[in-house]
Amino acid sequence: MKLGAAFLAIGLLLGAAGAAHAQGQGQGQGPGQGQGDYQQRRMQMMFKDITLTPAEQTRVDSIMAAYRAQMPPRPAPGTQPDSASMAARRTIMEKQNAAIRAALTKEQQPVFDKNIQDMQAAMQQRRPQ
Repeated sequence: MKLGAAFLAIGLLLGAAGAAHAQGQGQGQGPGQGQGDYQQRRMQMMFKDITLTPAEQTRVDSIMAAYRAQMPPRPAPGTQPDSASMAARRTIMEKQNAAIRAALTKEQQPVFDKNIQDMQAAMQQRRPQ
């Protein structure tokens, strides 16, 4: 039950942050096109079977906010991102994952590692060959 409550809290925080971000950007994205949905799904996958304490959650939120601020802007809807922008995003996400992992306990780290591997495998399966 704690895990469900943690995901709900994460979802609410990310949803509020995504809404605030969308309002501040004014890019005219429609429902389901914002980053909030993606970030919420990503958080759920990264922390599957991990229960964070309030202190850990605060650290993770802080880490994610710091790295989110470094992300290059997303391209306009319907356009493909350039390779430099994609590489920059990938590098920032890898650094973010490493910082989050360092904030976790030794018991949580192997679960986090497996979740990241599962996410990467899922992404590989979705890519066109």
